[in-house]
Amino acid sequence: MTVMPKGLEYQGQKLWKAIVSDYDLEEEPHKRRILFDACKVADLVDKLEKAMTGQPMTVKGSQLQPVIHPLISEVRYQRGLLAQLLARLNFAPAEED
Repeated sequence: MTVMPKGLEYQGQKLWKAIVSDYDLEEEPHKRRILFDACKVADLVDKLEKAMTGQPMTVKGSQLQPVIHPLISEVRYQRGLLAQLLARLNFAPAEED
């Protein structure tokens, strides 16, 4: 089993365990690195979502107009990055004979 690297928090550890329980990454260091990065992003998304708790959906912009809260945009960006990283792992479903 692939050893979990240090520095992951709850969501990152959860993602790491879920992936390595189904896939053997021992011989694929590049995939371990991509997975590690995805786990770090999962932790960041969790932190950003927690930081958003109790915050308004909009804030005042430079012209005092309402604009979307910057954390919302950042969470959306990080979720997209997480999806890209997971897609780069390229785990194809097992083919049936």
